[in-house]
Amino acid sequence: MLRREGDVLLAPCAQCGGISRSWPEESVIYGRIESSVSMQCDCGAEGVACDWGPLIGIAREAFIARVGLARVHADPEVNRPVRVRLLAVFRRDGMTIAEAVDAYARLTGDGIIDTPAVTQLLADRLAAAGGAVTTAAGTPS
Repeated sequence: MLRREGDVLLAPCAQCGGISRSWPEESVIYGRIESSVSMQCDCGAEGVACDWGPLIGIAREAFIARVGLARVHADPEVNRPVRVRLLAVFRRDGMTIAEAVDAYARLTGDGIIDTPAVTQLLADRLAAAGGAVTTAAGTPS
């Protein structure tokens, strides 16, 4: 049974039945989020599982416990001339118009808080659309 202990995931080892330790990661690769989980056991078994998309559930919790959260923010006055293009960034991610407007309000308010990789990808996409954004790592959870 998978469980989290701080920033590590613990699960039975498929080879020896002992407890293996796993460390989840997220990265921006080719303009997408790649998540991975590296596993290691005292018996010598090890491996890495990768997938496209952000971490979810207990793996996300362990990752946040290790690296913390980050924030992406945009000044509303500076970005007013490009706000329609920035709204389009959120719409391309599948948001409804109302959700995109809400996301833009959060972006230009307190900022959008997520994992460092997710905020970096969003910042990259917003900057590519002409937005002037800032990111800050280490935002408390």
